[in-house]
Amino acid sequence: MISSKRSSALVIGPVALLMLSGCALIEPADTSAPPTSMEVCALGHTWELDTVDLSEKLLVELPIANVPATAVEPSGGQTLVWQEDGAITIESDLVFTITAVPAADQTMTITHSYTGTVSGQALINVDVAIPRDWDVSEYEVETSAVLNEEPVEELAYTIPRSDFDDKLGLILTCETDVLTINPRGTDFIQRWTRAS
Repeated sequence: MISSKRSSALVIGPVALLMLSGCALIEPADTSAPPTSMEVCALGHTWELDTVDLSEKLLVELPIANVPATAVEPSGGQTLVWQEDGAITIESDLVFTITAVPAADQTMTITHSYTGTVSGQALINVDVAIPRDWDVSEYEVETSAVLNEEPVEELAYTIPRSDFDDKLGLILTCETDVLTINPRGTDFIQRWTRAS
């Protein structure tokens, strides 16, 4: 089994912080401003990941990453609780079962799983959420595989990650019951549906 833990921290130098925050360093933030339409739509709700949509996107991405995949089946899921103050908690028990055919007489089954809890902050600025203070100490991403029913000790393929962290801003769209999250500068887009 191949296992990895994610741990990252967003470090911003003083000059970059000044550029990002502008007048906020000189004047206190105006907390009396009403929430924006994006904040009203996204915050204060619980969201469920559309795993079928994501598995279809993963099936497109795998051949680009040189993984000879023929099918991707999701099970379990992810739940994102985004509080009105910007606090985020993501609970994961998501598994993708990937069928691949490395050669004509070979069938490989790859299990790629996301389990545990991620917490942090993601404050919204117009249509971009700025994640920070990601805690991934209780979160794991694991990959294992069998080839013709024999365990694979070292997988020759890298499975594209379909989660996000606090390294990139998150471009958002939100329309009542559907939220999309796209880490800036990537083609990866998650689709979430509102649960409450």
